[in-house]
Amino acid sequence: MGLEHFVIHRSTDYLCAFPDIIRLQNGDLLTVFRESAIYPPDPQSEGKRNERISHYHVVSGSRVAAVRSTDDGRTWDPASRVVLDGGNDSQDLNMPLISQLVSGELIVVNHRWYVNMTEDQVAALRGKRYVHARFPGPIGTVGFDSLYFIRSSDQGYTWGDPQRVQSSHPYGPYIGKTALVELPDGTLLMPLYGPGPYDEKHRAFLDRSTDGGHTWGSPSTVAYDPERRIDFHEPPLLLLPNGKLLTMIRTAGADGYLYQAFSDDGGWTWQGLRRTPIWGHPAHLLRLPSGRILCAYGHRREPFGVRAVVSEDEGGTWQMDRELVIRSDGLHRDLGYPASVLLQDDRILTVYYFHDEDGIRYIAGSTYTEDDL
Repeated sequence: MGLEHFVIHRSTDYLCAFPDIIRLQNGDLLTVFRESAIYPPDPQSEGKRNERISHYHVVSGSRVAAVRSTDDGRTWDPASRVVLDGGNDSQDLNMPLISQLVSGELIVVNHRWYVNMTEDQVAALRGKRYVHARFPGPIGTVGFDSLYFIRSSDQGYTWGDPQRVQSSHPYGPYIGKTALVELPDGTLLMPLYGPGPYDEKHRAFLDRSTDGGHTWGSPSTVAYDPERRIDFHEPPLLLLPNGKLLTMIRTAGADGYLYQAFSDDGGWTWQGLRRTPIWGHPAHLLRLPSGRILCAYGHRREPFGVRAVVSEDEGGTWQMDRELVIRSDGLHRDLGYPASVLLQDDRILTVYYFHDEDGIRYIAGSTYTEDDL
């Protein structure tokens, strides 16, 4: 059948970016994403990124939204759009990810930043290592607030108020690339990243909950570079049928290649940390009907786009000679963040954010089959 591309959600009023997708227990598909304001062109922008209009990845007034397909991804009615969290005028809402527990409860996790911070706010956060340097434009000085959960008990038609995640760990934390993984014993794992109190570089780690995500603690490190050269960012997490966990971690300081690691004890310890042959970021993992593992990732250098590759041996090796170029028609690197789901006819749907000549960023999707990989 080959690749087919289409628009899932596009707005001329908002940037739409950073999507995640899930098949609900009722069979519907739900895509969550971030919306934020559109600004005038930036004459100092990098290449074509903001030459027509400007988008910022951290800015006040952003929000979390979702759209639904009830026909296995063939159509996405704009009228199905719902705002899960409308945000506020002093914070940025970012990186929404979604999971459904065995109980049927839906949980969307995202993280929040303070923007345009006052000197008093900076002083209050500085000792917690959450403050970032001043950014240009409407962003100002940025400081990290917390992770937040939004819950639904009716397949995502209505949502509760956002709740700050309760955790006592000393790290970051910034959101990974998988919302939650539920182990057979009911333990929830949340992949995260950020600096520890004495870290010079970011580590990837897991947090744990044994009460349905109401409290969190007992973090375990997934990856950290003792030589302090590499930052580990945005880890996804996949539970394999044999009980092992696999992650593919975005890096800074490693020439843009993904690193991977395995755990065979529920994520308490991790082995085999190594650089893969996959250049791109961030990654999303999906197990296919054949048993192969799909890794989709943004290709944020020319030719800009989205790609995917498979492993036939549970992540031991990756078939780079069969790398699938899903998109290569991007105009600049502000795109990607893919997530994938299986359709009922065993086709694969990968969602991501993309852009056109007018500069609008929107949520797009591509379908393909295992035969294309």
